[in-house]
Amino acid sequence: MTPEPATERGAFEAHPPFDAATPIRYDTFISYSWTDAAAHAGALDDALRNLARPVDGIRALETFLDRSGMRVTEALWLEMAGHLDASRHLTLVASPAAVRDPDSYLSREVERRRGTRGADELTIVLVKGRAVWDDSLGDFDYDAKDNAVPPGLRGAFTARPHLIDLTSLDARTELNLSHAPFRDACLELAARLHGEDPRTLRARDQSERTRERRRRRRMRSASSLTVTALVTAVLVLAGTAVYSKVQRERTQDAHRKATQRATQARADRLAARAGSTAAPDLRLLLAAQAVTTAATEEALPVLRAAVSDDVQTLLHPGAGPVRDVELSANGAHVAVIDGEGGVSAWDTTTRRRLFGPAHLGAYAVRWSDDGALLMTAGRDGTVRFLRASGQSEGEPRRRDGAREGGAVALSGDAARFALAPPGGPVTVEDRAEPAHVTVLRRTTGPVRLSFATPDSLVVGTDLVTLPGGGTRALPPTTGPVCSQLVQDVYGPVAYDAGHGSFVFAEDHDLFLQAHLSAYGGSRTAPEFRCASGEKKLNLSLSGSATTVDIASTGLVAAGTGEGLVVLARLDRPPPSPKAGVADLIAAACAKAGRTLTPQEWRNLMPGLAYAPACRSAP
Repeated sequence: MTPEPATERGAFEAHPPFDAATPIRYDTFISYSWTDAAAHAGALDDALRNLARPVDGIRALETFLDRSGMRVTEALWLEMAGHLDASRHLTLVASPAAVRDPDSYLSREVERRRGTRGADELTIVLVKGRAVWDDSLGDFDYDAKDNAVPPGLRGAFTARPHLIDLTSLDARTELNLSHAPFRDACLELAARLHGEDPRTLRARDQSERTRERRRRRRMRSASSLTVTALVTAVLVLAGTAVYSKVQRERTQDAHRKATQRATQARADRLAARAGSTAAPDLRLLLAAQAVTTAATEEALPVLRAAVSDDVQTLLHPGAGPVRDVELSANGAHVAVIDGEGGVSAWDTTTRRRLFGPAHLGAYAVRWSDDGALLMTAGRDGTVRFLRASGQSEGEPRRRDGAREGGAVALSGDAARFALAPPGGPVTVEDRAEPAHVTVLRRTTGPVRLSFATPDSLVVGTDLVTLPGGGTRALPPTTGPVCSQLVQDVYGPVAYDAGHGSFVFAEDHDLFLQAHLSAYGGSRTAPEFRCASGEKKLNLSLSGSATTVDIASTGLVAAGTGEGLVVLARLDRPPPSPKAGVADLIAAACAKAGRTLTPQEWRNLMPGLAYAPACRSAP
């Protein structure tokens, strides 16, 4: 072949050494000029490989054709020379371009072939130009116009060589085996390469083509049967898949409905359990779990009712009925005395026990306004002061006024405390200077003590200004309910001037029945008025109330005979009727302040994985 552009002659060795023992691997080597004969060379290569090709064979002849079109280099020429030496025959595709470039691949290939194996096994296929044979010279006329025979063949022939003329064929449309002139020319060349008569080769080619057509018909028939079988199989599989899918969906739907019914039944059971549970925190947790399981018509009302309940949480301070409960003024802490006189303190926000129970034999407990200091009065007459952490503040004091059934009070700044034993005198003592004791009038029975200000003490219904010792009666009430509450000191009742409310217990219910508000007067001698009113707090106690208290923030604490302390918030708005399920569950979890323990879960829902609705305490 002839690349463009050519390399100058002499740039590398023109003829590598020839090894006569080189084995023959190709039937023919097709040499051509890339410039104007590439299409003819390619068509010849395809035709020689396929003419008379056996049905079960890959090709009829082994040919070599370099289709790369790369320029001449030493390495490539050595490779081309090796392929040429391994070819039994040379097919020269002649065109004028090869003659014009004496250093082309074609010229080199012709010269090497002549110098190694001679020109006997050579066929010239003329595709362009002319090849004029001069009988008088016994050679081609290399000086003729449009000569296509390379000059390297000058004097190489002893007889007229075999020549096939394809110059009349259109390279664009007629270089294929379906075109008879091209097919005849290729049969002529192939017959020479096979060493057969062209007619014999033609007959064998027709026979092989007939076998090929039959094979293709059989393949088409087999393919048709295969396709039919595959389509049938696909249709059967598709039908089976559709049927299986329908059956699977029906089974899944039935299983889903059964699971849904079981889930709804479990939710209804949890809701019923929540409705009958006395403990507010467990009632909230069960109601939230019921709605999380399934928001049924039975579960949702139970959850809404539990969230609407004013109960905030339950504390379990110790054994026996609660003897006393005291909230700090800011509602941050609550102190409790259990049935055995043990003192405990809790953080009302986190529900965390600050200390206790400290077994002090106490019967009364009071906080300073800031919740930093706690005063206890013991049945043995000992008065103690404790920090919120439970650490003692100063030395215990023995006082005759500290008797069980008596009243105690601590000023908001913790500077003074008051004691009133049943039927005994009311004494007021400076905490920093124990010798400074003020003795007020003797009481005729149990009274209620409360510091209105650091310098004024409410004794029953009287306001006493300290340290002068004078007394001032509260103004008359505007209604019988308020008057009765102020004077009734035997039932569990509490009032808070800062919040302006009275709270008392009756059986299992808590009532907010009057509002006390300060007006006029001075800080040391405020004047009060009492406006009647009535409101039942929306909560039910698990037992009868034994003691109640109220903080200025509106937090109410009630101790019960069952040893529980209930914390409730006044004036807390109920959940909106439009509140969603998620909002109700979140409110229930926040209000409960804890989650179901694994043991509670196993008791309530055995066999189910632990997945409480309230994941953790807020």
